[in-house]
Amino acid sequence: MRSSASFSKTLLSTMIATCIATGAYAQEENAVEEIVVSGVRGAQERAIDIKRNSAQIVDSVAAEDIGKLPDTTISDSLQRITGIQIARSGGQGSQVSVRGMGQVLSTMNGEYFLTPASMTTNGVNFTDVPASLVSGLNVSKSQSAAQLEGGIGGSIDILTRRSLDLDEGFSGSVRLQGSTGSITETTDPELSGLVGFNFDDKAAMSLAFSYGDSTLAENQGRLRADRVAESWDCSTSCADLDGNGNTNGDFINPMSWNSPEFSAREIERERLGLAYNFNLAVSDALTLNTDIFYTEMDEKAAGQFIYLGNQIGGRAGFHEYTLETGKPAIINPGDGTLGGQPFYATDMNMMVSGFRAGVMGDYRESSALNSNIELKYDNGDAFTGSVRWVSGRADNGNDTLTLAQVSNALMVKRSPTTDAININPGAINDGLIYPMHVKLNSNSVLAELDPTMIAKMANPEAWYLHSGWIDSTYAEADSDVLRFDGNFKFADEGLTSVDFGYRFSDRATKFNNSSFFSPSGVIKDGVELLNKYHEVGYATGQAGSNGTAAGLTYDPLPVIEITDSRLNGYINNVSNFGDALKGLNVSIPMIDTGKINNPIAFNDMLYGKGQSIINPDRSYAISDSKQSFHFQANFDKALNDTFTISGNTGVRYVKTDLTVTQNITDPQKLNPLILAGTDPNHTTYMDLGDKVTNVTYNHFLPSLNLNIGIAEDFKVRLAFDKRMTLQDLDRLGQGTITYLSGEETVTDPVTGESVKEPFQRVSSRQNNGNPYLKPWSANVFNIAGEWYPTDSAIISLGYFNIDVDSFTYTKIEKNPTLADSDGVVRRGGEEQTVTNGSGGTVKGWEFSYQQSFDFLPGLFGNTGITFNYTYSPTESPSSELLPDGSVAPFNNTAEDQANLVLWYQDDKFEARVAANYLGDQYQGKTSGWMWNPSNTDKGMPRYLKETLFVDVTTSYNVTEDLQITLAVNNLTEEDNITYTQWEDFIDSYNIFERRITAGVNYKF
Repeated sequence: MRSSASFSKTLLSTMIATCIATGAYAQEENAVEEIVVSGVRGAQERAIDIKRNSAQIVDSVAAEDIGKLPDTTISDSLQRITGIQIARSGGQGSQVSVRGMGQVLSTMNGEYFLTPASMTTNGVNFTDVPASLVSGLNVSKSQSAAQLEGGIGGSIDILTRRSLDLDEGFSGSVRLQGSTGSITETTDPELSGLVGFNFDDKAAMSLAFSYGDSTLAENQGRLRADRVAESWDCSTSCADLDGNGNTNGDFINPMSWNSPEFSAREIERERLGLAYNFNLAVSDALTLNTDIFYTEMDEKAAGQFIYLGNQIGGRAGFHEYTLETGKPAIINPGDGTLGGQPFYATDMNMMVSGFRAGVMGDYRESSALNSNIELKYDNGDAFTGSVRWVSGRADNGNDTLTLAQVSNALMVKRSPTTDAININPGAINDGLIYPMHVKLNSNSVLAELDPTMIAKMANPEAWYLHSGWIDSTYAEADSDVLRFDGNFKFADEGLTSVDFGYRFSDRATKFNNSSFFSPSGVIKDGVELLNKYHEVGYATGQAGSNGTAAGLTYDPLPVIEITDSRLNGYINNVSNFGDALKGLNVSIPMIDTGKINNPIAFNDMLYGKGQSIINPDRSYAISDSKQSFHFQANFDKALNDTFTISGNTGVRYVKTDLTVTQNITDPQKLNPLILAGTDPNHTTYMDLGDKVTNVTYNHFLPSLNLNIGIAEDFKVRLAFDKRMTLQDLDRLGQGTITYLSGEETVTDPVTGESVKEPFQRVSSRQNNGNPYLKPWSANVFNIAGEWYPTDSAIISLGYFNIDVDSFTYTKIEKNPTLADSDGVVRRGGEEQTVTNGSGGTVKGWEFSYQQSFDFLPGLFGNTGITFNYTYSPTESPSSELLPDGSVAPFNNTAEDQANLVLWYQDDKFEARVAANYLGDQYQGKTSGWMWNPSNTDKGMPRYLKETLFVDVTTSYNVTEDLQITLAVNNLTEEDNITYTQWEDFIDSYNIFERRITAGVNYKF
């Protein structure tokens, strides 16, 4: 972890200043009701109580004890709530969506705060925030005018502990845990706790802390489809690939030449969290509350990968196998009944000649400091109010190092006066003679390779570094909020009170995307040009372009073989490419990225001292200032002995002033200091200055929450509100990048010979950002019925409809005015533009049942249950059709979702089993020329297969203050598997491990 000096000055000075400024206390404030939540029973009953008494439609998660949410991460706990779905990183919960919408507002104690993982998005990712610092979570599915605007699916409020809720005097808790994974098999420590002092309920302070060092597994398989035909790419003659007696078949196969990839990485996360709170009763009427919330995380994800497709000989490998062996290359072609769609292959044979492998390391450092000072006024009269200042600072830096090695031969001219030589003399260069069998299974790919090839791949002299590069991002943000809130009480019934307030916020975000460039050895105009990928042979291939590589006849880039002395101490024999790949019994000499802690220093050691250059088309700065006013009327009226009516109605006005600073680029003006052709991926654009766009939005957001009480046990809730949230900042700030294809071969009109054109044809122009994009907006309607048969039980059924007025999509159209690399307009290309759409609909039903069975006899009285189910079909706003003729979903929500939690708790022992089910989730379409069913022209649908994740937690109270715990996450080792159109045509595997955590807790 980075030195504590990087944050200690800011954090400690803020704490000291806060304590000095509030070092005195006055008379005792009004009594604070202490709510004790203990164990899974208490947490469930507290969540039911919050839901029952809220004026809005709210679901909650309460901590089972001090610093103990029900699950390992905040996201894992949130997935238990009806309608919430999560994504996973390293098997743990990360991004959160509410009712299928990723546009979710996250607040802390009711106000905006910065997290490094979500700085540039309008989504929620709690990877950086330790769960042990949180005392509860509230998810609002209907909004009121008094609540902060933002979030289309809903909003999530993180609650931290208030010191005056602690017992008087000195108290606290400490928790020590150790965890291990079924794949990583390391022992990971975590220390957390809370210490506090409450002086006679007049002044109190507390400090919650969390430190953890974990190692998680990331095993992935990524397949990329290609098409092989029985009449294409036959090196000698065409073959009957499937053995059906004719050669008319076309097959979609997962072995594309552009690299099906399998990888095994370990994610090392070192995370620190601190939460300081100070409460002071300044007088009978004034109460001061101060919070400081700090998080810091260092993460390294290092490991290796292998490509099964890059060097196998392409489509010719299938024909060679059948011609050489007389056996079918395609063993079990799937049906081709989708109106012109070719057959697909899941079991196949081919001949190979070599492979590409490599290593990758992601190095991430992030931190955030959020501060809050709030002064509340309440003298017992009709008016109460508060003044609040919130400030946040966050940063997130990421370097990605990739080193790819190949075993093939390559002839390259190394100087102007010498002939081309083979830069990899130990290459596997025998042609397409080694058979390989590949079969897609439900949870992995089986790949079986010829033993002779396996032996050759173990030879270090067969490999050299084909390429190596570093891509980086850095984001930083500052946020300040000043708000005034008031309430005026009229009566106990009827129009009971009104809320009103003003809020001003200012946020500035800077995002830089950069690449690292090293010396190339090529001198032009007295200056040594730089190079990104260190890919020997690329630059001479661009000699016919009008880039900086034009006319180059040789390539002096360093060739680094695996046997190079500079790699001494870094090479290991690797046979593990993740649990997504089975049967490939190879042992390959590779670089151990786990030994690389500074990727830039390592790159400089290999390729010479380089420099980082910002990519102007992907970098930007955005500031947004908001002013909002709200007015809300609250009402509560008993209509008769049976019926009551309560709730609120109001409006929130929001003015947003947005300033977007983009970098001006020109597709004809690439950086002249970088050795490249006209492909912008190998170089970068020149920064031609700034383009500043100012936009103002005005939104009126009305809301109504109407609750009808029937007797004491029933409630019917009706709610309507209008919502808005800004676009992801990338969508606003990124620039334009133009992609070019290679030189085309044409016939010389004079000589009749085939020659390459001296320019590159334009392929597409991608306008990745649009500062004029309107914010997301939606009208949301809710209706729900709730029955509370006891204080510890609830049965609810609800319906929601989210009508999305404005969202974002990429518009694709032909633009005949796009110029080729020499600036001449010929046939144009494809134009992609981020733009606004309207008409998306997300709707569904939610059912929930929670109960403590305390009325049952014996041991059964110590049990309880939580069950919920969400049905939420969505429809695309356009007529985008799936191959079966149905309308495509609007987003990637699962249509069916369910949670089941069974628990037991007595005086000593507690156990909880939690299962989360998600049905198939639509992931959009896979486009490309090989996906061409006759009834849709936009590709084939992809789905994340249904999942069932099961977690178990147990604890035993040795004494009243000492507890031991044991938890098992992902008990059944569930994985995330994605398929295209057909369930057996899998295109990606994410393999997650089972994790076991044991701990001891002590309270004092």
